[in-house]
Formats: sequence, C-alpha cells, structure tokens
Amino acid sequence: MPPNHCKIIWLTGLSGAGKSTLAEKVSEFLNSKSVKSRIIDGDDVRKTMKVQKFTESEIVQNNLRVIQICRNLANEYEFLLVAVIAPFRKTRQKARETFGTNYTEVYVQASMETLMKRDTKGLYQKAFYGEIENLIGVDPKTPYEEPWSPELTIDTDKETAENSASKIINFIAKIM
Repeated sequence: MPPNHCKIIWLTGLSGAGKSTLAEKVSEFLNSKSVKSRIIDGDDVRKTMKVQKFTESEIVQNNLRVIQICRNLANEYEFLLVAVIAPFRKTRQKARETFGTNYTEVYVQASMETLMKRDTKGLYQKAFYGEIENLIGVDPKTPYEEPWSPELTIDTDKETAENSASKIINFIAKIM
C-alpha cells in the first residue's frame, strides 16, 4: 500500500479520448505548484515491456504491471497520473482495491467519430475494415467496459483540453 500522501489519478478511456493530453496538462499544473507528480502512460509501459499483442489476457497483464509500477513509485511522488485505456472493470477495481482512498478514477470519454478524427495511426479504420484484430472498443473480443462509478467523467467531445484539465485540477484541490 502506498503512503497516505501519494494519490493515484487513473484516467481511463478509449484510444484518442485525451487521457495523455489531460495527464500532461495536469502534471504541468502540479509541477508549477511544486507538487511532485509523474505520468504513467500505458503506451510507454507497453513499449518498455515490448508488449505487441492486445488479447484480453495481455491487456490485463499490462494493467497489472501499471498497478505495480504505481506501487513502486508511490514513495517518490505526491501524485501519479495514470493514462491507460484499462478497458476491463476488473483491473480498474484491482487498482481501486490496491490504492484504496488514494485512488481516483477519471473516465475520459469521446464519441467514436471524434476518436477516429484523432486517430493519427488509422487504427480504428483498420479495425473496422478487419485489417487489425483486438482493437479495444471495436473488436467484440476486447470491449471497453465503461466505468460504473468514476469519481469524475470528462467528455472531450464537449470541452476543450484546458477545460477538462481544469475539472481534474479542481477535483485534485479537494483531495489534497
């Protein structure tokens, strides 16, 4: 269990929803206030671990790695901003159980139309045409299970990144 001072802000949502962008903006703000924070990005974890597949079991293993990374870093930071799709409720629940009251779930949502516009790699289009398998939220084998009770929901279709980040920052101010 991390020390009481380290808060885990877990941003979950589909690829392209804005999790990494929001984590960067919130981290910049925290650092400007001399609050020590670090971003844990799911893409970076996958690259470091050289994970190439997106089967359910590999996604779960990757999310469990992210939880362990957070546990390992909790003594060094006041906030860990986790930007990871984390499509399965069971792994998000595991994170909640691991970090207890230090865990905050932020659901970052956007419409499929917006996600496809933001998709610089064309992954959604490839998935819809059957050129790639297991794309989270597209392939029925890897659905995205929306959170049942996140502490905060951000709709990046309706808000600018700045407004969305402000909502997270305001929430953080209440838990500090």
